[in-house]
Amino acid sequence: MSFLRSLAVAFSLFSRIPMPPVAWEPRNMRFVAACMPLVGVPLGALVAAWCGILAHAGASPFLIALGPALIPVAFSGGIHLDGFADVIDAQSSCADQTRKREILKDPHIGAFAVMGVAAYLLASFAFAGQIAFDARTSALAGLVYVMSRATAGFAVASFPRSPEQGMLARERDFAAPSSKPILAALIAAAAASAIALSPVAGSLATAASLLLLARTKRFAEKNFGGMSGDIAGFHLCLCELAYLACIAFSQLAGAA
Repeated sequence: MSFLRSLAVAFSLFSRIPMPPVAWEPRNMRFVAACMPLVGVPLGALVAAWCGILAHAGASPFLIALGPALIPVAFSGGIHLDGFADVIDAQSSCADQTRKREILKDPHIGAFAVMGVAAYLLASFAFAGQIAFDARTSALAGLVYVMSRATAGFAVASFPRSPEQGMLARERDFAAPSSKPILAALIAAAAASAIALSPVAGSLATAASLLLLARTKRFAEKNFGGMSGDIAGFHLCLCELAYLACIAFSQLAGAA
């Protein structure tokens, strides 16, 4: 029951899917980080269905590309993109760690965040528009939402956290010790599935995701003093963008 309550909390936090109300108590927060990849399963299925069905129907690449670009934002309510925007604003300030953490908490959006989000959505649309989708490639693209959330959850559960207290601190304080091995297993499962679907594109996408995970640890410690929920969202967005780019360029090279 503890896992199911954590699953309900994870879906209520990271998706727009209605969930029964669950109190944010220690017993209900034990597996929230470990449940993040499971939130990516219905999202990945939605994106894969959009791309596969429209490609089969002969829709234009522009219409198909709207799925990977906008469905994740609608599904999550923009929570991860909000973290991405906050980190862009803070990092663009070139201030010290304390000031950057203050910017992360500021509810206002700055010019750099607006430009960053616009560039991110445009890049997602462009990479998705370059991909020739069929059933196999649609399934491969759908896996990105599991991998991105598995690596973000692993970062939340494992990396040193920022001195600022927030939602991530509560997840870390109450997390079960088994969260990290569960997330590592889900990363391995997503990687194996991607490589089985496309050895080249899947391998490149997995390598990019793991390299970004390592980079996120250094980035968070150097610029913010540790991980925060906003940095987890920033990592998740970059992971999804890199994953789509790997599929697109693998196809361009004739290797996907």
